[in-house]
Amino acid sequence: MSSSIVSGIHHLKLAAEYFDDFCRQQPGTAGARIFKQYRDKVEWIKTDLLTHPAMTEPVRDGIRKEWESDVFGLMAISEKLHLLNDEQREALEFVIDRIIAGERLLVEHINEEA
Repeated sequence: MSSSIVSGIHHLKLAAEYFDDFCRQQPGTAGARIFKQYRDKVEWIKTDLLTHPAMTEPVRDGIRKEWESDVFGLMAISEKLHLLNDEQREALEFVIDRIIAGERLLVEHINEEA
């Protein structure tokens, strides 16, 4: 599945989470009613994507997988990436490429402070 599609689903899920959060924080308000409607539209988009005849089963599976993932986890990882120096980022990119390629990695933690 294209990374653009994954990103689109990711952002739809983020929008749904933020709309839900607003509704929980401001129950009974006009804003909550409005954002509940937008949340319903996001749900409609997801359902439409999952039932559209042009979507293949692997694409549907990818959509479901991204929708069920922890969308805030990706933001937490991104925030931590900014703390790495260039050498550390290159090393992490190498590890990520290996994982995506389906390789199994063994990580050994060495505490150099002791």
